[in-house]
Amino acid sequence: MENLNDLKSGFGIVVKEDGKPVAVYKDERGAVIKLLAKCKHAGCAVRWNEKEKTWDCPCHGSRYKTDGTVFKGPAKENLDKIS
Repeated sequence: MENLNDLKSGFGIVVKEDGKPVAVYKDERGAVIKLLAKCKHAGCAVRWNEKEKTWDCPCHGSRYKTDGTVFKGPAKENLDKIS
């Protein structure tokens, strides 16, 4: 896990908050999007794909956009947003 303070605009990291993995993306304007970093297909923790700018699940290949919407299955549900 990386430190949230290290996050640059246009990048994502996975951090722990309250013992849970949280996928955090900072857009080009500095707005932060937080998602539960748990794939909706098999429950594996997603990872940031710097090249493609997506959240990818290493278990079965599901991919999500920076806002948590499904980009490629087998997942059919979006990642849960954290306020």
